[in-house]
Amino acid sequence: MPVERVTPTLDALERRGDAIRMGRGLWVLRDFERLVERGDFVGPSEFNERFSRETGVALGTYSGPITFRSNEELPVHRWWPYVQGYSAEFVAGELDRSEVGRGTTVLDPFAGSGTTLVEARRAGGRAWGTELLAPAVLAARVKTDFELPPAELGRTAGRVLARARARAPGAPPFLRETARQFTPAALAELTRLRDALPPVGSPAADAVRLAFGRILIPSSRLHRSPCLGYRRGSEPSGVAPFAAFEAAVTEMAADLATLRASRRNWGPPATVDRRDARRGGWPSESVDLAVTSPPYVNGMDYVMNYKVDLAWLGDVRSYAELAALRRAEVACDNLPRAETAPYLATEGAPDPWLGEILPRIRENVHRKGTYRRDDVHAVVHRYFADLVPVLVEVRRALRPGGRFVLVVGDSLLAGTYVPGDLLLARLGARAGLEIESVEVARRRRSGQRRSFELRESVVTLTKPRGGGRRRPFPRSGAAPKSSLPVHGNP
Repeated sequence: MPVERVTPTLDALERRGDAIRMGRGLWVLRDFERLVERGDFVGPSEFNERFSRETGVALGTYSGPITFRSNEELPVHRWWPYVQGYSAEFVAGELDRSEVGRGTTVLDPFAGSGTTLVEARRAGGRAWGTELLAPAVLAARVKTDFELPPAELGRTAGRVLARARARAPGAPPFLRETARQFTPAALAELTRLRDALPPVGSPAADAVRLAFGRILIPSSRLHRSPCLGYRRGSEPSGVAPFAAFEAAVTEMAADLATLRASRRNWGPPATVDRRDARRGGWPSESVDLAVTSPPYVNGMDYVMNYKVDLAWLGDVRSYAELAALRRAEVACDNLPRAETAPYLATEGAPDPWLGEILPRIRENVHRKGTYRRDDVHAVVHRYFADLVPVLVEVRRALRPGGRFVLVVGDSLLAGTYVPGDLLLARLGARAGLEIESVEVARRRRSGQRRSFELRESVVTLTKPRGGGRRRPFPRSGAAPKSSLPVHGNP
């Protein structure tokens, strides 16, 4: 209906207190906003109590820094801002707790831009990571290549700038909104820089490619905090690419020079594989500590958030390739319907709690009458099914007594609370790991209802000594054959 016909009714509902405005163009009946007052709403306190009763583990508190924001001023970590990551201080604390040093191996199955790997190598351990997002793989490889001489990086970048200044602007990437995302001047400089980059493969070439990728969003009308979107009208439209590239390389060279003072403490060169974490592939009982942050329940669409990087760096060359990459990653809200079809049933989920939660999501979507997608319960079903093989493979790779530490959050979907941290801990126990602790690291707000408080937690799982395999919770039924899909690289 036309906005002018709807607005008077909405205004009247708001004056009577029957409706509340939740955001731009979004209104909700007051009855739905007051979730904790609804008789059919099961919230955090109920799940926390059940979790403690069933596992014997009460939720604790993690008091240290957790978000990536504190990394933005740290040498090396600042080379490629990865807003979904966690802090270097958090990783350093976990490495210290597990006494990581010479002869120990640290794994990050969702390596992102390499925070875990950088800190593990600095501590003297062997760092091993897997990641599907190509720009993040590039960042992790460059950031863990401590041996790159600063002078060589500077010379390579100087040649790139000289070639860029001497050439004509090139063709923009395939993304339809490129002309809107950049000013004409920025677009011209970026295409010249991109076309002047050396072939991939050498450490210096990869480093200048990372420097180029790093300046894409700052040179645009976009921001990433955490989701990709346009800057507000009053914000500047971006920095000059040539100058930003030169500044990025100067900063990287200075950080490399600073690193060299601790060279004798470094661990061996890191291994960063572009691979699906669900496929595992790590040798049995080879890992002392695994630290990671998997995607959150119905959270970030990494393909959408990093499509500019993927396109400009040549990692994808069409929307079809972007779609293929999205299908290959852990389930998110933008997953194609064909990928959720095997998970529409609410039976056979990998944990009994999901057997209660999934029907609630489906019922609430039906009750609302309209929602961003009517199969959101299937997205959640597949999300947890996607993480099961990761837990199984990490358990196999851990040495007895080794820890698996995960930073993960909970969610609110269609008025249904999903305790992602507790469910992940329970799935870990089903995979044969012991739940050591679940500690709440910070509070955050739901994107759907700003009044509803969510959390981000540190889940610590341990592989039993002696190789025992425990199943502390009864199963609700056999999982369907399609519940553990394994995808290769796109």
